[in-house]
Amino acid sequence: MKVLAALVAGVLSGAAGTVLHQTWWGLALALGTGLVVLAWLPPGGVRLAFALGWCVPVLRGALAKPAGGFLVGADTMGWSFVAGTFVLLVAALATVRSGRRPVPGTGGGPEERGSVT
Repeated sequence: MKVLAALVAGVLSGAAGTVLHQTWWGLALALGTGLVVLAWLPPGGVRLAFALGWCVPVLRGALAKPAGGFLVGADTMGWSFVAGTFVLLVAALATVRSGRRPVPGTGGGPEERGSVT
C-alpha cells in the first residue's frame, strides 16, 4: 500500500514540476520538494516507486505531443529539470539496498564481526 501511495505521489509531484519548471521558482520548488521527499521516504521499494512515478510525467512532457510541441523544452530550464529528475532516479536506485538488514551468517552485521556492545 505504501508503494502505491509513493507511486501516486511521485506521479502527481512530477506532473506539477513538469508544468511549473519554466519559472526559476517553479524549478527550485519542484526539484527541492522532490529531493526532500526522497530523503524523507525509507530506502527501498517506497523510495524507488516515488522516483519512478516522478519520471513518468517528466518523460511524457519531454516527448512530442501529438499536435506538436513539448512541455519540457530543450532550454536551460528544461535540461535542468531533466537532469534533476535523473539525479532523483539515481539517488533512489543507489539506496534501494541500504534499507535491508544483513542476512545472518554473511558477515554483514556487527554480531558477525564480533563487535556487539
